[in-house]
Amino acid sequence: MRNDRRHPPLPERPPTAVESLDRGLRLLQMLRDYGSLRVVDAAEQLGVSRSSAHRLLQTLVFRGFAVQDDARAYLPGPSLGAAPAGADRARDLRRLCLPHLEVLSRRSGESANLMIRVGRNVRFLVTVRASTQDATHDRDGVVMPAHEASGGKALLAALPDDEVRQLYPAGSPPGPGAESLAKLLVDVRAARTLGYAVNVEETERGVAAVGTAVHDRWGRAVGAVTVSTRADTFVRRLTPVLLPLLLETRAQVERDLADADLG
Repeated sequence: MRNDRRHPPLPERPPTAVESLDRGLRLLQMLRDYGSLRVVDAAEQLGVSRSSAHRLLQTLVFRGFAVQDDARAYLPGPSLGAAPAGADRARDLRRLCLPHLEVLSRRSGESANLMIRVGRNVRFLVTVRASTQDATHDRDGVVMPAHEASGGKALLAALPDDEVRQLYPAGSPPGPGAESLAKLLVDVRAARTLGYAVNVEETERGVAAVGTAVHDRWGRAVGAVTVSTRADTFVRRLTPVLLPLLLETRAQVERDLADADLG
């Protein structure tokens, strides 16, 4: 008997499909397949107005699934090809750190974040958003290049210089406006010496952040805690307010990690 290995038919579009979600998923497929996408092309293929296509694409940018180049074309973002994180380990780390982030956000009046490094990217596991009107955005689940985020730099600083170089074999970090590897190593060495790193409008216009790595009982950097704020208030608040609170939070998290067994 002949073994028929034909592929099963593709499922039909369900009548209960969410239209806006389906359009967003189609945009992800286009970014994956074409590598570059303009608003006018997205609008034409989706059958929507340019303003609707623009809003959809900007939502993908916000969540890290797309980025824009200097010509304003949309390219695949770091979230689109991000490797999976260890689910149990990430969940345990989030649960352990969340109460400390809530205290940090309340005391600083700013948004507090927890992230982990996955290759050349960082993934936000949770954001505790400040209650103020001008609080920075919730970044829960967002993936960003490690060399741009304050917590990413702090996590890169936990690696020897040779391992940092191996992460960027092309000689410089990828992405629009990427700086040289030599500049990144300067930032990484500074973070290694100081115990923290900063990001001033590198990941988002008008936003600055300070981050520090947190270590488990064996001294391994397992994540980073950051505080993000408006860039125009960052410098005057960094040394007297944000940094002391951040370093105190790191000490408290590491005390808990000393007794924890992450999955």
